[in-house]
Amino acid sequence: MNTPIVSVLMSVYNAREDELRQSIESILTQTFKEFEFIIINDGSTNNNEQVILSYNDKRIRYIKNETNLKIIKSLNRGLEFCSGKYIARLDADDYSAPKRLEKQVKYMEKHTNVGGLGTFFKKLDTGQIVKPPFKQNDVKLLTRYVVGCISNPSGMIRKSVLTDNNLKYDENCLHAEDFKLWADMSYYSDLAVIPEVLTFIRSHEDGVSKTNAAWQDKIVRVVLLDNIIRDFASDTKYFYSILNKYVRNQVISNEELQNFKGLIEHVILKVAFQISLPYNIIVEPSLMHMLNKLAISGRI
Repeated sequence: MNTPIVSVLMSVYNAREDELRQSIESILTQTFKEFEFIIINDGSTNNNEQVILSYNDKRIRYIKNETNLKIIKSLNRGLEFCSGKYIARLDADDYSAPKRLEKQVKYMEKHTNVGGLGTFFKKLDTGQIVKPPFKQNDVKLLTRYVVGCISNPSGMIRKSVLTDNNLKYDENCLHAEDFKLWADMSYYSDLAVIPEVLTFIRSHEDGVSKTNAAWQDKIVRVVLLDNIIRDFASDTKYFYSILNKYVRNQVISNEELQNFKGLIEHVILKVAFQISLPYNIIVEPSLMHMLNKLAISGRI
């Protein structure tokens, strides 16, 4: 097989058979044909291996983790196998519209400044169609401050942005690793969203996002604060010292607390002004909970 234009990357762990089949088949039936399909079985204990191996398609590259490495290590391992110019992500319980790859590749080829590209998507559990902002300047900034501006299962990445800047999924950001990666990418390239529903996403009650919501919320706030510091803080050393205490659940003084709150509120106003969003959009829900918690408990 010649070097493919797109590497589709999927990590699978104990997925439901019908959903896994729908996900795989949505890629194999794409109108764009020049891809490799890297499927990583991350130590599944059900019939996922049999399902994957039942497809006789030379574009599938099957990789088996002997143990469950978890999503971040599994995806980072998968990135090492991706040989395409572009990397398209898809989760094992989601699926893509037939022209997803065709339209994303066409966009990326035309807009060489864009390193990451999402799409509008439909939530299958509610029927809601999510339409993130799609202008490049808006997406680039919003990706740093609004979770889900680019939905990971809809994402296509220009591989050179990762390799040139040593980027991958951050193992310190479990359950918010996609938010972190897209935010990191925004510092090295433009980002965009195709204003069309090309991805269909499921949400399960026993899914990772719901069962680990509290931890995910904390990591999202850490990433968000890190982005604010990178963009707007003049005294980064002070900010990072406080952020480190937050991660470690260490007590800080009342003076530090008040100074920190004031500085955060000041830089958030700068963020809101620059991306033309109301202050409360940026603060809620990612930061206001944290600020209120700080005021009540005196802890970070």
